[in-house]
Amino acid sequence: MIQAEKITDTREGKPQLLSNIEAWKSVAEYLATTLGPYGSDKMFVSKGNILITNDGATILKRKNFEHPAVKILTSISNNQDKIIGDGTTSVVLLASEFLQKLKSLIKDDFPINEIVDCLNKIKEFCLDNIDKLKLEYQDNFLYKVAETALNSKILKYHKEHFGRIVVDGIKEIEDMHLLGIKKVSGGNIKESCLVEGIAFEKCFTYAGYEQQPKCINNPKIACLNVELEWKSEKENAELKINSVEEYEKFLDAEWKIINDKLDFIIKSGAKVVLSKLPIGDYTTQYFAKHDIFCAGRVDEDDLKRISTFAKAPITSNVAYLKVGECDLFEELQVGKSRFNFFKSASKKANTIILRGPCETILDELERSINDSLMVVRNVLKTKEVLCGGGSVEMQLSAMIRKEGNECQGKGFLVYTCIAQAFEVIPFVLAQNFGIDGISALQLLRKRHNLNEFWYGIDSEKIIGDMREKYIYEPVEVKRNIIGTSFAAVIALIQIDMTILTRAKTE
Repeated sequence: MIQAEKITDTREGKPQLLSNIEAWKSVAEYLATTLGPYGSDKMFVSKGNILITNDGATILKRKNFEHPAVKILTSISNNQDKIIGDGTTSVVLLASEFLQKLKSLIKDDFPINEIVDCLNKIKEFCLDNIDKLKLEYQDNFLYKVAETALNSKILKYHKEHFGRIVVDGIKEIEDMHLLGIKKVSGGNIKESCLVEGIAFEKCFTYAGYEQQPKCINNPKIACLNVELEWKSEKENAELKINSVEEYEKFLDAEWKIINDKLDFIIKSGAKVVLSKLPIGDYTTQYFAKHDIFCAGRVDEDDLKRISTFAKAPITSNVAYLKVGECDLFEELQVGKSRFNFFKSASKKANTIILRGPCETILDELERSINDSLMVVRNVLKTKEVLCGGGSVEMQLSAMIRKEGNECQGKGFLVYTCIAQAFEVIPFVLAQNFGIDGISALQLLRKRHNLNEFWYGIDSEKIIGDMREKYIYEPVEVKRNIIGTSFAAVIALIQIDMTILTRAKTE
């Protein structure tokens, strides 16, 4: 006699929750190999375009998991990326592991409301106690924090070079908008550099460009959102001209309109004219005769940066033109590209110029630099740093176990599950290092039970003091990872049904 396989409806009740837990587990397993300095990259190929990355948020966006519960994970990873810039993989691993450890309690019909109450208490306990793990802040921490953030990225073998670029680029900048990143294809990654001031690639070239000055001291700068060229007539426009004289008047009027605009700009004293819109060959040649540099079709972000840097408001009417200024404008060669540079000793702005063999590599370099910049900015604001390498998670695990032993009733089971779940970060780090994860956890538990807070995973000695390795992370990164992970788990654990709805049609 053959018994048919029992098919369970997983759309509601406990099967629904267990199905969601398994969905999160599959995502965590997919991302686990990317964690840490020895994590692997993922390569995405779509319509001939290639993306190589190990950034958790980017991977989740590209993978596009269909399971509804997984979209919660994608959301928390994206928020971690936008708000903090680092920890996008850790937040997914931790949230998923919380549920995996709680799975046995859920199967045994442990009341969900009691689990939620315990989770809220543990979350507050962790956030309150994480301050006890902070290190006394020192100025050199900034460089080490930047290097730690780059350690798991494509730049890990050049982390000292790029750590200096990141910190020197951001530490004196009050407005993040004044720190730009530009990519130049070709050359070695180590040729990337930080330049003072604003820099962007030369825009569209018009006839007469060669005669324009390429180096101007103390120039006045005009930023425009004005077309400085003749426009073709609008579609279906009609002009009634009865004589040659009327035609000449019409042409003269066109010339007068454009020349009046150009003369007004010249009278303003501007020596560098930048416009978001096209400027045309005639304008380029006209300005060249008056030793004025001009550029049209300037990228909007670049124009806004110049406007802020030079204090030159972007105007859509030359009659209201106000010029700004800087100490030096010059055009220089960078690789195979020409770049426009604007510099000033009294105004702080920086540009990071990235070099690399191809666009795919440059895109990943930019993502890595952006993450590191956000991490360093957090440390500059808070001046709060702690050790990395899984040391924080191990110490919180030890603290939660101790707290759970004092818990009345069955709540200690939830504390035990969460304490075990926190160990997933050092465990996965060890595995990616090629170290036996179980052995590493045993050694770490022994150290942390002795309150040696700073011990984490070491690729050379299995475990080690993270202070000696200069592995530092911002407190804000850990706070956000922990708070977001608990919030996501609490939200998911209370879902008992998935309802598919059709979009309303008007």
